Amino acid sequence: MPKRPPDFKKKEEKRRKDEDLFKVVDSTIDYTTFNNLMIVSRKLNLEEIFGSISSGKEAKIYPGKDSKGKFYAIKIFYVSTAQSKRAVQKYTKGDYRFEEAKTGNTRSLIELWTKKEFRNLREMYDAKVRVPEPYIFYKNILVMDFIGDNGIRAPLLRELPEDEITESMYLDILEQITKMVRGAKLVHGDLSEYNILVFDNLPYIIDVSQSTPLENENSIEMLRKDVENINRFFADRGIEVQETNSFLSNLLGDPNVHNGGRSKNSGSQQDYSEIK
Repeated sequence: MPKRPPDFKKKEEKRRKDEDLFKVVDSTIDYTTFNNLMIVSRKLNLEEIFGSISSGKEAKIYPGKDSKGKFYAIKIFYVSTAQSKRAVQKYTKGDYRFEEAKTGNTRSLIELWTKKEFRNLREMYDAKVRVPEPYIFYKNILVMDFIGDNGIRAPLLRELPEDEITESMYLDILEQITKMVRGAKLVHGDLSEYNILVFDNLPYIIDVSQSTPLENENSIEMLRKDVENINRFFADRGIEVQETNSFLSNLLGDPNVHNGGRSKNSGSQQDYSEIK
């Protein structure tokens, strides 16, 4: 019998560890994404990845736990859906940050979409918008802070009992929109009760891949729809809301807000938390 190389046992243990880590993750993930997930897991020292806690049109969310017991939200974007491809093409058009990105095929488009959400989260987080802190991204995988407790996600705004939906929460969400626009110079673009988590009575904005800079010619209309969605939700529950035009007038009154306050060449061209 041929003698095994000295590192055989080490490699075999690593293979088994990777398989054990991945056992609870559903089988819809393709081989390439599986390998990408293993690279991310080793980077963060993840010991467990649990089953999907959220499934949307573009991605699934999985809780992951590292060797110290810290939980992460692992967002894995689908690489084979036409809907995802259309969304990427629609929401990257007019975004100066990605005008020169090369997207020759569907997978490269989805990787751009992943990078876009990471960058949007980073710019919002740095502007003190209450969003999950982003950690790293790789290919079609984005890892961010887990909003919830012990692997159980916080409820969406739409899932809250009526008595927990208050005026102060409404005003807090308007404050997050204000920080997003004035601080990050971004518009969410799809804000509603379906992409706001509430944890410890505080709203967290999520799902920001489609978010776009104020320079985008459609940004003000997108912002208007965001505010109208939030106003509708709270007004339907008896909360007195601000008139949309009045709020937008106050928000956009500073000309430096509308023009973005920066040149198209500003900002980092390389996200430091991308795994190479």
